[in-house]
Amino acid sequence: MAMRTIRAVMFAFAFGAVPALAEPLGQFTDHGDIGMPKHPGSATYDAAAGRYRVTGGGANMWADHDDFHFVWKKMSGDVSATTDLVFHSPSPAPGAPGYVHRKGGIVLRQDLDPDSVYVDALRMGNQQLSLQYREVKGGQTHLIWINTPHQGTVRLEKIGDYAYLSVPGPDGKLHHAGGSFKLKIKGPYYIGLGVCPHDNNVTETVDFTNVRFAAPTYGGRAAESTLQTMGVDNEWEQTAVVNVEGAIDAPAWSADGKSFTYGHGGRRYSVPADGMEIAAPVQTGPGAAKTMARNSGVSPDGQWVYFSAATDGQRKLWRAHPDGSGRTQVTSGSTRDWEPRVSPDGKWLVYLAYGASAPVDRMTRSDVEVRLAPITGGTPDESRMRVMAKPFGGPGTLDFDPWSPDGKNFAFVSARPPGP
Repeated sequence: MAMRTIRAVMFAFAFGAVPALAEPLGQFTDHGDIGMPKHPGSATYDAAAGRYRVTGGGANMWADHDDFHFVWKKMSGDVSATTDLVFHSPSPAPGAPGYVHRKGGIVLRQDLDPDSVYVDALRMGNQQLSLQYREVKGGQTHLIWINTPHQGTVRLEKIGDYAYLSVPGPDGKLHHAGGSFKLKIKGPYYIGLGVCPHDNNVTETVDFTNVRFAAPTYGGRAAESTLQTMGVDNEWEQTAVVNVEGAIDAPAWSADGKSFTYGHGGRRYSVPADGMEIAAPVQTGPGAAKTMARNSGVSPDGQWVYFSAATDGQRKLWRAHPDGSGRTQVTSGSTRDWEPRVSPDGKWLVYLAYGASAPVDRMTRSDVEVRLAPITGGTPDESRMRVMAKPFGGPGTLDFDPWSPDGKNFAFVSARPPGP
């Protein structure tokens, strides 16, 4: 129940009145502020124009709590939600608090608490869309950046425990933007429209039109792969570089770290590393002409080789000198660990961790964790390991050199899970 509705109900009971039901707003049940924005929000519906005009206050929708205005209804099960949206408020001046990160879009929340589990598909103040999510109540927010000038329409899909963002391409048609992830939303949830100015001293207004909810299309969907990047100092944000139907083969960073080459459909392509839609992939040659990459299972000084080996029916990571001496197990726990990749500066080890029930041979795609551990004296420090991403993956996710030349960023390939 919205804060304004809660206050109205308390007031009515205090004076012996019967509380009125919330007034519907178009196809939505109610609206109200989530969290404690400094300036209260509002929402109106113009039936003739089919337009929802939503004004919201609040400092942000991020970290472990959110402050914004939300227009919602309750639903259950799978859903495909689509809307056209445009910022009605004028753009803040460059450098102003809300200039880059003012937000409007489709929001799906487990509850109406400010620290709720949630996922949303948001248009930002610059040429970016994002798929944001909070996995556990009170936990931190994560996001996947989609850099695109085509921001007029967004679509959020919930299919089972997975969430997806679709965006318009240069042809104006919606296409999956990649970077799916698993998020458990239990039972009924709240879904609707959210607006936040990213500046608690002002409000932001967004016009939403062509708002529609439908059952997702399950059949006939092609397999997809997404090349994604992350920074070692930021476990909260990912960037989707390119999404394709089928497989991405042997991606490789350029020497200056500004672009990738990758194979797809028997050809090699080049694409900027700063995200999808900044520039279209450029064909560079036949698929056999792969960019040469170093062996990232070997430390830069050549002293250690990192590898995966079976131990009592489980897969763990080990290290050894090139001559086989000094063999030492470096990961433990119940997961099955594969694909150790050490950074060019020797400071980090990124690898894949599968659940204990995952196939030992790693040839079946499943949910997987991309883990990062600092290296001290040649030994990964598992006590300081961080889970960086939880894609649907397997063969091809990390079986290449994922590291940027400066060792500050790494890449991985996620897959879109099969439909139910």
